[in-house]
Amino acid sequence: MKTIDLRKDAKVFRRELESSVKSLTAAKPASLSALEIGYSCDQSGWIFIHADERPKHERDGQWTTSIDEDRCIDFGHWIEAIESRFEGEAFTVIKVDGTQFVVPALDEDAEEESEDGGDPFTVAIGEMILDVLLKAKSDGVFKPLKSYGDVQLDIEDFNGGWGWPEYDNLGKTNLA
Repeated sequence: MKTIDLRKDAKVFRRELESSVKSLTAAKPASLSALEIGYSCDQSGWIFIHADERPKHERDGQWTTSIDEDRCIDFGHWIEAIESRFEGEAFTVIKVDGTQFVVPALDEDAEEESEDGGDPFTVAIGEMILDVLLKAKSDGVFKPLKSYGDVQLDIEDFNGGWGWPEYDNLGKTNLA
């Protein structure tokens, strides 16, 4: 059975996040309203860090028009695990807090149901990204962005399966 250890993926993402913030501050954009973290795990495996240089950030999916394969952080093992489900194999996910769960093999005859309405793998990846962002904030990684005012941190699954913060809290609980 395959295992996806999101604790390892979090370390990779953290390194890339720090590098992106340094590159962004060196580029000195005219404005910066958000750092949007987009990700995909069901048709491909990647995280994309996008600087929203619009004067006012909106969670409107605009970041998806800027996706550049060369700037995506590759997590191809995510899609390999998803594909294994279609081949009748389950896989294990180790979340950032060390807890584990099994993503079962797909049963084409059964209807997919989720107790909380979300795909647990998509949710676990979103939670990993959130954990990294909050720790980076606590560690001062985003301090160089303070000159831009209230820069929002925003996470969104490419297919809309998970996002942070809730729409009502945009610009309130997610400031860098």
